[in-house]
Amino acid sequence: MPRMSNWIHAKLVYPAIVRARGEGEVFAALEELRAVERLTPEELRARQERKLAAILDHAAERCAFYRERWPRDAPFAPGEALDRLADLPVIRKRDLQNAADRLRANPAPRRITRKVTGGSTGQTVTVYKDRRALAHEMAASWLGYGWFGVRIGDRAARFWGSPHTLKRRLRFAAADFAMHRIRFSAFAFGEDELERYWKRCLRFRPQYFYGYVSMLEEFARYLRRRGHDGAALGLKAVITTSEVLSATQREVLQEVFNAPVQNEYGCGEVGAIAYECERGSLHIMGDNLIVELITPEGKPAQVGETGEVVVTDLNNRAMPLIRYALADFGVPGEPCDCGRPFPVLERIWGREYDFVESPSGRRYHGEFLMYFFEDLRARGVPVQQFQVIQHDADRLEVAVILPGGAGEEERVGRELEDRLPGMKISVRRVDAIERAPSGKMHIIQNPWLRRRDAARQGA
Repeated sequence: MPRMSNWIHAKLVYPAIVRARGEGEVFAALEELRAVERLTPEELRARQERKLAAILDHAAERCAFYRERWPRDAPFAPGEALDRLADLPVIRKRDLQNAADRLRANPAPRRITRKVTGGSTGQTVTVYKDRRALAHEMAASWLGYGWFGVRIGDRAARFWGSPHTLKRRLRFAAADFAMHRIRFSAFAFGEDELERYWKRCLRFRPQYFYGYVSMLEEFARYLRRRGHDGAALGLKAVITTSEVLSATQREVLQEVFNAPVQNEYGCGEVGAIAYECERGSLHIMGDNLIVELITPEGKPAQVGETGEVVVTDLNNRAMPLIRYALADFGVPGEPCDCGRPFPVLERIWGREYDFVESPSGRRYHGEFLMYFFEDLRARGVPVQQFQVIQHDADRLEVAVILPGGAGEEERVGRELEDRLPGMKISVRRVDAIERAPSGKMHIIQNPWLRRRDAARQGA
């Protein structure tokens, strides 16, 4: 019966729904991408040049925002488009917020989708996408999932946020039906809910998991605590997204589910940006977009050097995003020996405020804190979850879910102060850690840095 159910969704349900939405090009786009991944890096670059020249000309002709900002004496010809791209100004979230109408193409493609994204960062933006661009986004995802054996029609469990309005719940339910998946809410993650999720997985038998890193980790740790055999599900892969994946989290997921972990990197504005291959390299979906990593000096980051992620969407004609800065930071990597031509990201560091800064100016990324708490767990301090809030230059508040006897929070505070010189740390126990409106878990919140940077900008 499961095989028949997969066939019905792959051959009937999914095609009917995407075609009704105007996104039926996903199948042709997927075949095209499978051909692209057999190209050489030089052939991919030539293909990018042609697509980039076309989207730059489209943006210059149809979008008032770009016409006002770009010096343009001649069309962007293939062969020079990539070189000219680096001379164009970067755009940011505030541009999407303040100039959305002028960023939209006029005339616009016939069928477009409006998407509101970025709420978890506190900077909500609205993006308009044409249906062809959405089809190419989906094709990139299916290509990446396919590297781990996941196919259209496979059963999935999605660990994600849940909408609050009836209209959005119905829309999400339709999407889940089309994708042959069940959904587990980020806002209902107590012990009773986790047990219910486990029993539902046993009935539904998902073939892969997809979701927020923190949710998948919490579910895995719960199964381990209760002695449930996560490997019994026989998952093809655990696909993590939207939050930085640490080595420790990867190990937990692999151990509990006895399945490979695939990291996905993307954003709501442009969709999937990169997928991890079976060799462990994070490949940029170079046929859909161009990714630049820009140093603080405005230069391209070299291999091993950190730069801000700047993306150019090669497909979206409804609202072209050219050199859009994500406020994420990444490191370019060496080419992968898997043979695919797509550029490699060595790692992604996360958002601009996903760190703690000490009074001396030294920065500590969230991964540093993940390792600290993993070390505490290994030494018998059973911290289940944590969140760090920097209220001032030298003051941190740490919320922990910490079963056990009194005095453990004092130990956490003492040891963390030893690791973070110059910081005063208060630790409090909580029953639950609040997630962002999207359902994401931010292990670091830094209102102090935001206030300081805002003051500097206003000075």
